[in-house]
Amino acid sequence: MKRIYLDYNASTPLDPEVIKEMVCCMDTWGNPSSIHEEGRNLRFIIEQSREKVAKLLGVKSKEIVFTSGGSESDSLALMGLVYGDNQKRTHIVVSAMEHHAVLETAAALKKRGYEITYVPASKEGIIDCEKITSSLTDRTLLVSVQSANNETGVCQPVEQIAQLCKQKGIFFHSDIVQSVGKVPLDIKEFSLASLSAHKFYGPKGVGILYVKDGIPFERVIYGGGQEKGKRGGTENVIGIVGLAKALEISLSDMDNQRQRQFQLIEKLWDKIADLPGIERVGNPLRRVPNTLLVTFSTLQGHDLLIGLDLAGIAASSGSACMSGTIQPSHVLMAMGYDRQRAGSSIRFSIGKYTTEEEIDEAAQRIKKVVNNHLKISSLMI
Repeated sequence: MKRIYLDYNASTPLDPEVIKEMVCCMDTWGNPSSIHEEGRNLRFIIEQSREKVAKLLGVKSKEIVFTSGGSESDSLALMGLVYGDNQKRTHIVVSAMEHHAVLETAAALKKRGYEITYVPASKEGIIDCEKITSSLTDRTLLVSVQSANNETGVCQPVEQIAQLCKQKGIFFHSDIVQSVGKVPLDIKEFSLASLSAHKFYGPKGVGILYVKDGIPFERVIYGGGQEKGKRGGTENVIGIVGLAKALEISLSDMDNQRQRQFQLIEKLWDKIADLPGIERVGNPLRRVPNTLLVTFSTLQGHDLLIGLDLAGIAASSGSACMSGTIQPSHVLMAMGYDRQRAGSSIRFSIGKYTTEEEIDEAAQRIKKVVNNHLKISSLMI
């Protein structure tokens, strides 16, 4: 049975052109911080990639900091700003739907005395700008809101929030990991933004933190003076090269893929929408084009994931197993769903290699798995 990969939001396959680009510099072994020729050659490759990335994102090259991925970029954004703030403001506002990299960093800061305000979302998965505004005080240092949620795919009004923060002298960070290569986004007005290469057909273990010029930022990872003093550690040269090429390809192909993937994901929904107890989560028109999140009235997401995997389908659930119990999706809980619905979510996310034939076959397998679980569930009542 051919497996069908519907988990592109978790990670994407490496683009063949990205692999070629990375292979070309795999025989380099110098340290890019060394002054000899081998080191200078690698430094040139890094800075060339930095220039390419900056041009693609419409920002300055000195505003690009290479990291190990999205989680580090998120954590580094919050911690670097906290350490660098000379006004010593102690209040941070975050969306309650944020990636755990942001939420856990915020929780760590709370233990250190910072006040954290968590802003909930509407039932459609959208953050209300008025709720952001009402949360701000004269002690607010930072607001952090994802541009597109990793579970629902719903896009947030981040440009509007960024302008609001700018008017009040507050910094704004956005995790744009799920937006890059999917929807247009202008980050120049943001204070900080996080990206991860393996979400847009690049390698794992490399990402970007955009730090706007002039932002009071203190490094958190110490070591050498790499990344212009903002992040210590020898750079992942091969990964950086792959990231730059993947970003170039993804942005150039974005318009074509948006329409194609939107049609495919709508086709998938149309084919499974008649399943008993199924509900589509989030605003279907205000989202990245590749994502479909559904919940069920009686079934558990983890159980369905196992069944789908056995049926040859890779998907994801927003719920998590901790200490032997299923914890419901924090995203759906922030949207007002009850624990049953929040614990029964399944996310299907497609990509540029997904075919219409795979969607047709996936729909059949999904319906079979769900119906089998419903029968088993009814027998246990």
